[in-house]
Amino acid sequence: MTRVGWFERGATSEARRQFLSGGLAQETGIPLLILRSWQRSAAKGLDMEAGPAVNVLSQQLLRELQERNETLVSVARGEMEALFQDASMTGAIVILTDPSGVVLFSVGKGDFAEQAARVALRPGAIWDEGTIGTNAIGTALAERQPITVIGSEHFFDVHKVLSCSAAPIVDPCGAVVGVLDLTNASEVPQTHTLALVRRAVEQIERRLFESRFSDHERMCFHSDPYLIGSSHEGLLAFDGDRLIGANRHGLGLLNLDWPALGASRFGELFTVDQGSINPNPASDDFVVQTKNGQTLFARMQAPRRVHAVQTVADESRGGLPTQQHTPDLCQIIDRLLKGPSARQISVRRMKTGQLIYGADEEEASDQGLLIVRSGRLRCFASFEGKELTLFTLDAGDAIPLHAGSAFEVKKDGEIVTINLASFRRLTQCDPDLAVSAMPVIDRMLQKSLRMNEDMVFRGVKHRLIRALCDAAGRDGRKIEQGIVLDTPPNAEDFAMQIGTTRQSVSSVMAELIRSGVLRRHGAAMVVSDLDRLKQELE
Repeated sequence: MTRVGWFERGATSEARRQFLSGGLAQETGIPLLILRSWQRSAAKGLDMEAGPAVNVLSQQLLRELQERNETLVSVARGEMEALFQDASMTGAIVILTDPSGVVLFSVGKGDFAEQAARVALRPGAIWDEGTIGTNAIGTALAERQPITVIGSEHFFDVHKVLSCSAAPIVDPCGAVVGVLDLTNASEVPQTHTLALVRRAVEQIERRLFESRFSDHERMCFHSDPYLIGSSHEGLLAFDGDRLIGANRHGLGLLNLDWPALGASRFGELFTVDQGSINPNPASDDFVVQTKNGQTLFARMQAPRRVHAVQTVADESRGGLPTQQHTPDLCQIIDRLLKGPSARQISVRRMKTGQLIYGADEEEASDQGLLIVRSGRLRCFASFEGKELTLFTLDAGDAIPLHAGSAFEVKKDGEIVTINLASFRRLTQCDPDLAVSAMPVIDRMLQKSLRMNEDMVFRGVKHRLIRALCDAAGRDGRKIEQGIVLDTPPNAEDFAMQIGTTRQSVSSVMAELIRSGVLRRHGAAMVVSDLDRLKQELE
């Protein structure tokens, strides 16, 4: 019997009556997590027939709490927006809480958002289990696991209009730092709701890991090499050889638990020598065996440290002054999102295949800036059913946004949009934003000029070889036989990128394969000799 069907037949109400009379048994079909929560709520002295005590923080206390949780709020905002879009047809609202169940932030609009606010499901409200009884937020915290609470499964009758799915957010050191919740009307089916919430939490936890350990050596790994770089990969962080951080996938793949952090050493986990691995994101994936014989595919990432400007003392010792480090655009955006200027910045999670048109963007009404925080976008122009790829935008790239802009999401990620007026205000508060954005936009301009020159003065073969070299440099993985592109653009993608037909691309590809400089390996493409290929451009 499904929980929805069981709820529709009124069995929950009967179970509540039995519970009140002290005669409820597990055989009634009540999920064990719900039954345990009812028992804990009653043990706290809550009365199922009475109303809950509504506790809402003052605006001042709420602001202070949001500031204390600014990292969590910052990394979660994009996922909350994406989750809201996924569930928009159901009228749902998305809620983020702190580890004690206080609502920090919510995304939602319309009639149901107003209905939820009437039962205190709004920022500042406290939804811990000891106060509100059985509810998805409080019970997820109490059980430390995801849960769905439907209608009358809530402890208090006033909450039966809600159906909620929530999952705890665990930081890379194993602490629960909050809860992500998706709530809608109780009559809405909950078939895939919890899966959507869990997927969003995985992405939030990944961003927390990256934020916490960007200055440490990190390992990405999985038993399936094609899942490295996906939301399912394991993540580990090391201080020297000591394991200090991980995500849940990483611990699961190694059959470890959170107490292993701080206690385990690299050499106790893997048979390979840590110093023999090249910590370069562009280097090959390597095969590593665990001490218990498990084979994994992995990639090491070096710390992302910012190099300081050489001091006057260095110069006085005869050293040459070094060039000042240009701030990283994504780091500047992260910094702004943690401060009071965050409301001037729009952050959204994007999915592969999604189309973005400037005409639909509020930030493009008076022009603005689009920044890729993660993932990949294709900027394109179209006319009479034909498309031309103008740019490929990766994490850290930025481009002016206007009504005629058109983008296709090629890899799941997050984008930031800022309208022109907000950009001006933000650069006054933080000049590093302009300093970091200008070189990025200049790089896009140089790409545009090069593309125009190639389109006018170069043939299809030259343009395709340049596109292949760019792809190998950006996405290639070095192997003994050359550079492999695991998921190369297809002929249609290349055709749109260089402004020709798919047939012309296929013809040049066949020529390059016959010459031995390029070959197919299943779905992958191998550039056997990149230097020889580049010589074709000279």
